[in-house]
Amino acid sequence: MQKVTDEIIRFMRGRYALDEVPGKHYEADCLRFRQGKKTIVTVIFYEDHYGFLVVYGKAEREKFEKQRDEFPQSIIEIYDNARTYHDGKWMLIRVDNLETLEAIKKMILIKKRPNRKPLPKENAVYGKCGHRCDLCIHYTGGTISEEFRKELEERLTRVYNINDRSMRCSGCGTTGCYTELCD
Repeated sequence: MQKVTDEIIRFMRGRYALDEVPGKHYEADCLRFRQGKKTIVTVIFYEDHYGFLVVYGKAEREKFEKQRDEFPQSIIEIYDNARTYHDGKWMLIRVDNLETLEAIKKMILIKKRPNRKPLPKENAVYGKCGHRCDLCIHYTGGTISEEFRKELEERLTRVYNINDRSMRCSGCGTTGCYTELCD
């Protein structure tokens, strides 16, 4: 399950600039990846698996039908058996392995093309944990502009409702490093 968790976060954050909105889906915790008021995908957290809620409108259904043969039979069955409502075809897909996750990633790509521009790597600063310190709002190394820092602050405030930006970090191994993964 940890590999699935790591891969979906890497995929969503690496390809999309979206708001991540925590919430509930019935009794289960979930995380909605949204752009504005439109939800791209909802990830529902269960003890032993994830549920991915994908809603396809008419345009997405047409795209899926053209690529139908590229999907595993289990996904095709879910698609065929899902009811279509006035707002789209609602599909809840159980994911507990990387193979199913790969199919979900293709479904998300049908729903929305990636909108994140690749970030330049010439001044990249990588932590011991593999994260890019230079993209962290707390990093004081001077590699991100104040304009980009402000954009990150606005996004974090909107998504997580956290306004305290006093914590600063100068990178892994320094006295100001707050990342547990770097240990």
